[in-house]
Amino acid sequence: MKPRLLWWLGTALLLLAVHTDWNVPLAAWVFPVFLLRYARLVPTRRAILMVGLSLLIGQLFWLGVTGLLFVLSGLLAFTLLAVLQTTAFLADRLLADRAGLLKTLVFPVTLVAGEYLFTVITGFGDFGALGSTQSTNLPLLQTASVTGVYGLTFVMAWSASVANTVWQEGWRPVKRTVVVHLCLLGVVFAAGGARLLFDAPTTKTVRVAGISPSAEADRSSSDALKRIGVKYWRAEEVVTADPVAVGAAFAPVTEDLVTRTRQQASAGAKIVLWPETHAGVLERDQAALLARMGTEAKQAGIHVGLAYSLYTAQAPFIRNVAVLVGPSGEVLWTYDKTHPTPMEPMTPGPGVVPTADSPYGRIASVICYDADFPGLMRQAADKEASLMLVPANDWPGFGALHAEKAVFRAVENGYSLFRQSTHGNSTAVDGQGRVLAHADYYRTEQQTLVADLPVQPRTQTVYARVGDVFAWLCLAVAALCPLWTYRRKR
Repeated sequence: MKPRLLWWLGTALLLLAVHTDWNVPLAAWVFPVFLLRYARLVPTRRAILMVGLSLLIGQLFWLGVTGLLFVLSGLLAFTLLAVLQTTAFLADRLLADRAGLLKTLVFPVTLVAGEYLFTVITGFGDFGALGSTQSTNLPLLQTASVTGVYGLTFVMAWSASVANTVWQEGWRPVKRTVVVHLCLLGVVFAAGGARLLFDAPTTKTVRVAGISPSAEADRSSSDALKRIGVKYWRAEEVVTADPVAVGAAFAPVTEDLVTRTRQQASAGAKIVLWPETHAGVLERDQAALLARMGTEAKQAGIHVGLAYSLYTAQAPFIRNVAVLVGPSGEVLWTYDKTHPTPMEPMTPGPGVVPTADSPYGRIASVICYDADFPGLMRQAADKEASLMLVPANDWPGFGALHAEKAVFRAVENGYSLFRQSTHGNSTAVDGQGRVLAHADYYRTEQQTLVADLPVQPRTQTVYARVGDVFAWLCLAVAALCPLWTYRRKR
């Protein structure tokens, strides 16, 4: 096959493999094979430029599909990711043939190292990980309970490297390598299957309901804000406008959420969760809202996870908060989002994941983008949480992939996870990554998600205990790889 055709095939498959709302999981296994083969056939300089161009096209495509193309910090960060990914292909081109029997490991080790280095340098969470495309592959997904998402990247990249080596050298010279790889791959899938079969979640469950306001309430609130000339995303405008008029404009959404909370409690929900920032609350009105919800929670004997934009008199004039009200009517925690997105001009919270005991196990919470940071999510596992609540707010082109990424956090830490996302996909996931319920905001007039989630305390997963040790090992090996192959050459 001609090198040019290899490049086009690899690039085309890459566009199907980047983690979008409509990625093709199989394409993520296949596209590296064509780009690795291309890089081996052309001069080194051309390999760097063209493979780098392919990966940059993939990142720009991802930014475009997800609506982030014109966010400067994102554009710079994901350009860096393309460079780091290119380094993995370059390492395979220059070092693999000098690594002897371990040559097929050069690419997966350096790719994992590049993905992890990206998270360390940019602070963009685990975005860009090849393994995150495999959230529906349940046996393979269990690998995340030991290595995090980077273990899946390693397995996929190693498979591509072995396939490329067979393509280049034929079956006979590398049959031992292929047999070893297939055996280890079989062990990974068998171990995942065994975990699914023999470590199934408990039958002790709690009913959780996630609610979003109706489209009618949303329109009423938006129209009222327009009439008084206020844009909700401009926090200073909100806090300097007439507070009575602003409170009245916010009321349709808030009232709708209060009503639906009461309805779900009557229907048997023990925990009701609001979505991130869809409700707006002025600081002066917050105490009244919490007192009201305390009364509702006490009468129904439920926990209510409120989430809203809190507009304050102090710059930057807005906080992104989640509040848990218990059956006693008391506020059990108030949590500020630890990782605001680049589009959220607000002060980050202190980065401590709150927990509260309940008859259903220990409950924890973060907000939306926070769930893309494995280190933060491990805090809940350290505190023996049984259930993670994630109020979220997405946008078209980002909802499905963001919900899929949350699946990895549940598997990594072994707790159930309930993610209520307005303007996106809401999901309820058990500790082994099974999606027990799903609701798409854009396919209904009023998004409600109800699920019975397993909640017993579980033995901590390996990943919850050791964190990103696997990724750090890959980073160390990748750093030493040039020195080791140089010495072998000499």
